[in-house]
Amino acid sequence: MKQKGILRTISLIITLVLFCTFNTNIVYAQENEEYYKKSINQKCINLDWAKLSWDDLDWSKLDYGIYWYGMGNKPYKFIPNQVNPAFDPSKPTIIYVHGWQPDYSIIKHRESFYFYGKNSADEWIKNGWNVGVFYWNQFSDEINVEDAEAKIWTINSDKGMRWRKGDGTYDSSNVIRKNAAELFYDEYVKALNGYKGNEIRIAGHSLGSQMTIRLTKLISDNVDKGNISHELLPSRVALLDPYFSNLGKSYINNKWTGDVASDYIEKLIKDKNIPFEFYKSSALTGGITGDENFKLREMCAYTEIRPLFHIQAQQIEKHYDGKYNYFCSYEGKPPIEYVGLTPTGNVAASSKTPTLRIAEMMGGKYYWRQLSGRYTEASSDDTYQRISRFISTVSVSELELDKSNTNLKVGQYINIKANIKPTNATNKIVLWSSSDDSIAKVCVDGQVKGVGVGTANIKCITADGNIEKVCKVNVTK
Repeated sequence: MKQKGILRTISLIITLVLFCTFNTNIVYAQENEEYYKKSINQKCINLDWAKLSWDDLDWSKLDYGIYWYGMGNKPYKFIPNQVNPAFDPSKPTIIYVHGWQPDYSIIKHRESFYFYGKNSADEWIKNGWNVGVFYWNQFSDEINVEDAEAKIWTINSDKGMRWRKGDGTYDSSNVIRKNAAELFYDEYVKALNGYKGNEIRIAGHSLGSQMTIRLTKLISDNVDKGNISHELLPSRVALLDPYFSNLGKSYINNKWTGDVASDYIEKLIKDKNIPFEFYKSSALTGGITGDENFKLREMCAYTEIRPLFHIQAQQIEKHYDGKYNYFCSYEGKPPIEYVGLTPTGNVAASSKTPTLRIAEMMGGKYYWRQLSGRYTEASSDDTYQRISRFISTVSVSELELDKSNTNLKVGQYINIKANIKPTNATNKIVLWSSSDDSIAKVCVDGQVKGVGVGTANIKCITADGNIEKVCKVNVTK
């Protein structure tokens, strides 16, 4: 802890020295090279809105919420009590949340899934996924990234919950009495009301990673209070080149946002069995500009993406590569894992990598660094090298369930608890599955719901895949 404090102090000193010469408010990278060019007066001008236009949106009014995407990069806003053509409550679901969006209101732009000349969401949709985005861009449109960050945690910062209009002015009427994460939670619960699918995945880029962490914590807290069903717990969370600012913040008792986020994730892993994957792709999220958050790296399945099709000076573009790589990687097979130059027969992390493998990669013993495919935008030729952290870990030796056979009525819930030994095992995540979701459905935390009459086997497996136990569930009327 002392060493971490010293390192942070050094980082702060460097930041203060360079503050006057280093402009951290650089214009964000384009989503595709045809989209924007930089003009002489440093304003981003639009060259091709054909990919996705938001010109019809009334930018003088506040618009936030979840948009579900259909084929061809077409967004459809979630509106309560209305059928959405791009959402099916029985399908697996991924929701993406963006980060800081300086001046995006002025240029009338929102992030989408058009990357590298193709609509990356199409592959997900063709494979049966709901694909959504939570837009909070008018709130996160601040000149200073920390003003946008504060809105994730509080409504009482200097800027409050003001939002930006298309003419560049701000509405500071303070009619919004919830922070951005709470607004995300409210929309999430309404949009997924009655959800019957078998997977919910949340992915956040940059500052949006803090939104995903706060959202998951709010979901977990409200599940514990009985306010929402266990089915709404995310089964996997992806942090895409996540950003956490330096220094303590008054709105979280002078703690660093990265420290609070790490504490949240540690508890979510322990109590809810939620796997977290962490992809670093740029230098913008650490060093003089942000908190490296080494503690969080060791908890998650941590991967370093190292693109060379952008030069070293193009750190903004590299920052976005974390997002691009994740969504585009669903098109192919999971990347091959190497030790040195030898393939191990296993796979590394990607959006296509099975969740069991992501869970196995957690715990800090190893991390992964991109080995090949660094000169191409495509993820199909990517491979990753497994690197040891040379830290001691304790393997799981025993797994026991508190039930081996249980009865349940349709519509009722029952919790199956997994007991791991030894108690100091490094990676105690377990994954649950049902032999028949139409009879009994199991949530990420081991909560089982009776769905239909019959018998189903609920399987629990350790993250390393070495031990599994089964509970037989008999469901009656």
